[in-house]
Order: sequence, then C-alpha cells, then structure tokens
Amino acid sequence: MTRYLSKLVLSFMFVVLVGCGFHLRGAANLPDSLKTIYVQGVDLKRDLGRELKMALTRNGVDVVSDYQNGAAVLTILENKMERRVLSVGGDAKVSEYELFGTLKFSITDDQGQALTEPQQVQAIRDYQFDQDQVLGKDEEESVLREKVNQQLVQSILRRLSVLK
Repeated sequence: MTRYLSKLVLSFMFVVLVGCGFHLRGAANLPDSLKTIYVQGVDLKRDLGRELKMALTRNGVDVVSDYQNGAAVLTILENKMERRVLSVGGDAKVSEYELFGTLKFSITDDQGQALTEPQQVQAIRDYQFDQDQVLGKDEEESVLREKVNQQLVQSILRRLSVLK
C-alpha cells in the first residue's frame, strides 16, 4: 500500500511539473523570423560571443558568419565588463569585488526593420578577495566572468523570445 501511494504521489508531482510550463534553463521559444541570425559587434569565437552563438544554436537558430539575405541581424552595440570594489577591510585592503556586466543590443528583421529599440541587459556577481590567495581568486574571477556572460546571454534570449 505504501509503495502504491508513493508512486501515486510521484506521478502526481510529475504531472504538476509538466503542467506548470516549466522549461529547462536556456530553452527559449524564438520566433520564426529569428531562425537565421547574423551577429555583429562581437567575436563569436571568444567569451560572450561564443556563449551567445552556442545558446542560439541550442535553441534552433542558424548563426551565420557572413550576412546573407533573409537573416535577422543582432547587433551588439556595447559590451562592458567592470570589476568594482565592493568592500574594504579594516586594513584598508580590498576584501570584496563585484563583477558588473552590461550589454546593449538591437535586433532587425530580414527586411532591415528594427524589431525593438536598443535594449540593455545587466548581470552582477560578487566575490570575496583574499590577498593570500591571489591565484585562486583570479581563477574564481574568470569563472564568474563566464557566469556573468551566461546570464547576459540568457537575458538576451528571454528578450528575443517575446518578439513577434
């Protein structure tokens, strides 16, 4: 009886999860007009550009390397990554930093019509800094920069998914 009840509860939970509209992170329902995109203003082989290309490809978008007729154009107008001092310890040394990423973009359809005004997305991460572990903290900052880029890309995908 207990086994039957646990299977019933598990099945019910699964049905509720499926019915609530849950989607895995990164899954975006992009309009058909964006199924072929040319990205300009960022190197698609490094950092943010690579992350953006992978995310678009995972969502069924063909990212072309050269502009072609019939392709929408995603233009990265501004891409900034800043490291700011967040707090200072009693010894007047930095004890915490904040990584602040800002990305401004615009999108035009295959006819050259702007689909939206230029939009800006931001992502922030902070981390503790220890003067005695500089190499480890540099690696941590590098990982956090990747996370900020991923968060910026996810924000772009969410914005693109609401376009008609």
